Amino acid sequence: MNSGILPNVLAALAGLSLLSACGGGSGGGPVQGSVSEVVQPPVVVQAIPASEQRVIPTNEARAYRSEGQFATALKDCALADNENICTLDVLPYIGQSGQRPTTEDVMQRVVVTHDWMGARFEQMLRRMPSDMLELFAPVTSIVIGSQVRPSSYSGTRARISIDPVYLWVTVPEKRTIDTGDDFRTEFGAGLKFLGFWRLAIGNDYAIRFSSLFDDNPREIDDLDISLARLLYHELAHANDFIQYNDLADVSGDMTPWQAAAALEDTQVWRELYNEVQLTAQTSYLYGLAAVRYFDDEPTEFQASVTADFVGAEMANEGKMTFYGYSTPREDVATLFASAMMKYHYDVDYHVGFVNKPVDNPQASCNDYKVSWGVRNRLAGGQVAPRAQLVVNKMMRPSANRDQFFASELGAESSLRIGAGWCDSVSDEIQLSKRADLPLPNELDAQ
Repeated sequence: MNSGILPNVLAALAGLSLLSACGGGSGGGPVQGSVSEVVQPPVVVQAIPASEQRVIPTNEARAYRSEGQFATALKDCALADNENICTLDVLPYIGQSGQRPTTEDVMQRVVVTHDWMGARFEQMLRRMPSDMLELFAPVTSIVIGSQVRPSSYSGTRARISIDPVYLWVTVPEKRTIDTGDDFRTEFGAGLKFLGFWRLAIGNDYAIRFSSLFDDNPREIDDLDISLARLLYHELAHANDFIQYNDLADVSGDMTPWQAAAALEDTQVWRELYNEVQLTAQTSYLYGLAAVRYFDDEPTEFQASVTADFVGAEMANEGKMTFYGYSTPREDVATLFASAMMKYHYDVDYHVGFVNKPVDNPQASCNDYKVSWGVRNRLAGGQVAPRAQLVVNKMMRPSANRDQFFASELGAESSLRIGAGWCDSVSDEIQLSKRADLPLPNELDAQ
């Protein structure tokens, strides 16, 4: 991609059918949102049968509600290849009836490789903020499986795929999860810098580090923030393609991709990018993001760019994270997720750029020195109005959210230049000796 030109590639980028997301997790309950629906009997997550104590390929997944209304259609449609996409008559959107989705409506669309994944997902849905359920309206299915990595949204199927790394609690559960790397890990090797972000509450990490490779369990509270962020990100993709108030006009003989194409002019990313005062139409960061996230070959200029140079450019624009430059749809999703995490959990996004140390990627966390970075990126003067536009387009009106954007965002502040990435979470407290700090992972942004 040319380092400074967006318009010539905008349509192609916006049409990507697979949009990805991944990240970590920690505890903390919703601040502004209520827990979904009425009190329900507790979900019981059964022990894993001996025959399933293994990684199971996604093509062997089955409907979690095996006797559910859509059990047969899910097997045929959720995992269908591009030549056999089902129409909405066969597998409609969850909210196509016009009713707001319930937890059970969502669970009727879940496909899993292991039953514990479906049970835990239901358990976690009941812990999520209540407004999350309505965002499932333009989704047809949810696939959770051993080999799902990264989590993603498929626009051709209106399907969300979830990496179960967001759901395990016990050691036997995590042993059913593939430990392979995200395929994008080595992308952008020719760049001198990395773009990091983390979630923080006050002066500390919102994420309690956990690993698939050790023998340590974790608590259910450790899942709340990471799963909420993931779901808000992926559900933003779904609601970017088609909003809740358009579902009644969708024809059942269309596939989800055809339905979204018919409503292309109403898609959220288009409105955001048509507001030229809110969205930079040209920036060399678009080209750099193509190198990092799509493994484009860097130009001589791109290979020479340093972290402070990139940060100075981003400081004057309204993207939430560097990943937001990869496609207009990822721009939308990162804005939406960051706003909802601040609204419900008082979680701030810290965003920064570091130059790669000589021993990258084996360097320790604090060997990555901050060249540019900010706390509470959402409160940035050009970021907040973009996030508000996206949220208002996707969700029903709310006086509480209006008040939140008007007066409750707080202030953006700078990270300490030259500080190690882990220590820079706070200017008052040095945290580098804590054992539970996660090493930086640039792909946590997606």
